Amino acid sequence: MDLVVGATGLVGQQVALGLRRHGRRVRALVRGGKHHEKAAPLLSAGIEIVDADLSKPESLPSACAGVETVLSTATSMPHGKDDGLRRVDHDGTLALIDSAERAGVRHFVYTSYSGNIRVDSPLETAKRACEKRLLSSKMRVTVLRPSYFMEMWLSPALGCDPANGRARIYGTGDAKVSYISVLDVVAFALAVAGKPSHPSAILETGGPEPLSQLDAVGILERTLAKRVELDRVPVATLEEQHRSSEPLEKTFAALMISYAQGDEIPGAVETARRYGVRLHSVSEYAATFPKAAAAR
Repeated sequence: MDLVVGATGLVGQQVALGLRRHGRRVRALVRGGKHHEKAAPLLSAGIEIVDADLSKPESLPSACAGVETVLSTATSMPHGKDDGLRRVDHDGTLALIDSAERAGVRHFVYTSYSGNIRVDSPLETAKRACEKRLLSSKMRVTVLRPSYFMEMWLSPALGCDPANGRARIYGTGDAKVSYISVLDVVAFALAVAGKPSHPSAILETGGPEPLSQLDAVGILERTLAKRVELDRVPVATLEEQHRSSEPLEKTFAALMISYAQGDEIPGAVETARRYGVRLHSVSEYAATFPKAAAAR
């Protein structure tokens, strides 16, 4: 039995559905259970839904009972509401690890983020604390450390809106980033879950080629045949935001500062080949943009 935590999220839902396609028995931890608005695809796939909540440690032991592999992609990002970075990403995930270990779980797959991202923030504190706790546990552990998701960082949500002719650049835009697709993170999770003899590992994962922000915008421009104006955000502005006492503001600033500094993942292609993952490029991602929107 596999337990997917974060199964209504961008990565977690695809992990849960992928495990079922591979014929595995899957349980999904979902706050609100079957009544959650995003539970329907999971139920349709024959996935067992358990009503549990990372912020309620007492609900976790029953969710972990009889489970061999836990795959956790849960995070309160990007909203982080109700002190979620502490309650969910830190305290909640540590409680999940404790419950999994006590339940006799054999393998824990944890989605963290790139080891190059080290600017202080509540999310950084949570990720590294959970990694440390896992690596000291009795379980076999796989820590997935993906670089920046192209579907998020090259999207309107973070100011990259080529369809409307604008793109936000953090810092100079020259430092290279190993943009990775959500699809590839899902593929890595499925690959490691399917390797029962796989030893504990930290996997730094990135896309097929490091690109600067300016390189990525250029690809979007050429693919969409659309001129893009740049909105530049100086690092000094991000550093000012990083001094905020508000957890979410501080975390976003930390991620943006690290993004501006670059996040190149050496050996990303070889790592993907070793696990049978075909990496998606920024060019492939750009080709998925609606042509009608790009023509506006």
